[in-house]
Amino acid sequence: MWLIFTASSALAGSGPWVVGEGNASIYVGAESQRLERLAIQVGGERDVIDVGEGLSSFGLKGIVTLGITRHFELQGILPWWRIQANRTDTAVCEILGLGACQTTTTVGVLEFRGKLLLLDELFGAPLSLAIGPEIRAGDFTLATRQRITNAGEGALDLGGFITAGRTGRVGDQGYWSGFLDVTGRYRFPTTRNFPGFAGSVPGAELGANAEAVFGSRRVVVGPVATLLWRPNGLDWDEVDLTDRDRLGVLRVLNMRVGATAVVRGPRALSASFTILRTIAAVNNPSDVLSFSAGLQTLVQRRRDDG
Repeated sequence: MWLIFTASSALAGSGPWVVGEGNASIYVGAESQRLERLAIQVGGERDVIDVGEGLSSFGLKGIVTLGITRHFELQGILPWWRIQANRTDTAVCEILGLGACQTTTTVGVLEFRGKLLLLDELFGAPLSLAIGPEIRAGDFTLATRQRITNAGEGALDLGGFITAGRTGRVGDQGYWSGFLDVTGRYRFPTTRNFPGFAGSVPGAELGANAEAVFGSRRVVVGPVATLLWRPNGLDWDEVDLTDRDRLGVLRVLNMRVGATAVVRGPRALSASFTILRTIAAVNNPSDVLSFSAGLQTLVQRRRDDG
C-alpha cells in the first residue's frame, strides 16, 4: 500500500495545458483504495502473498492551480489519508513488527509544481508541450514510514517533468484530448546506511501518467494509465525487516490502468470519476483497486470591457 499513493491517477492540472494569467483552478476530491495481495521478489523469483484480510484507505485531496503568466502556472497539492489493516493480528503484521499494521491517519506528501508552456497547439504547433520543476515534502509521513499502512516514506523529493498533449474535434459537437506526463525525481535520503545496501534510501524514481478522452463538451470518457518505477534497491529477501527504512529500500514497480469520466456543468464547474486497477507490480501491492471522484472549478480573472 505504501507506494501506490505516489502514482496518482490523472488529476486537475495534468497535461501540458495551463489555466492562463490571472486565472485559478480549484479541485477537491476523495479517493478510496483496497488491496489484499503483495507481489514480492525472492531469490530473483516473483511470489504473491496475502496481506491478512487486506488494507483499506480513504483520502481527501485539494489542488490549487494559479496562473502566473499566460504560459506559466503554479500548483499545490494537499492530501490527507486514513489507512488501516482490516485485521492487525495476521501473520504478516507479526512478522514485520514495528507496528506495521497500525492505522495511519495523517497529512500525506505535499506537492508543489511549476509548469511552463513551451509549445501551444492553438498557435500552430503540432502539439502542446510543457516542462517544469516539482518539489514534494514528506515530513508528515516520516514517523510512520515503517508501516505497510504508511502514506509516504518521509523524504524530500526534487524533480522535473515533461508533458505533451493534443486536442481535436470529432464531428460537429465532439472532441478528443490526450496527454502523457513523465516525471523524474531525486529523493533526499532518510538513510545512507541501510544494512546490505550501498545506495541512499529511498532511491530515485520515474513516474508517468497518460490519458485519452473522447466525447462532447459536456461529457468525456476514456482510458488512463499510471506508472511508478524505482529501479535501484533490494528485494524482500534481502531486506533487514527490523530497520525503519525497510520499505524505502525496496526496488519497486507499479503500473495501473483504468478509465476516467468528466462531466462538465455550468459556470466552469466539472465533476470527475476515475477507477484504476493494478496490472503489474514488483515489491508492491498486486491487486490495488482504487476509486476517486472530485469537483473542479475554474475561477477566471475579470476583464474590463473598455
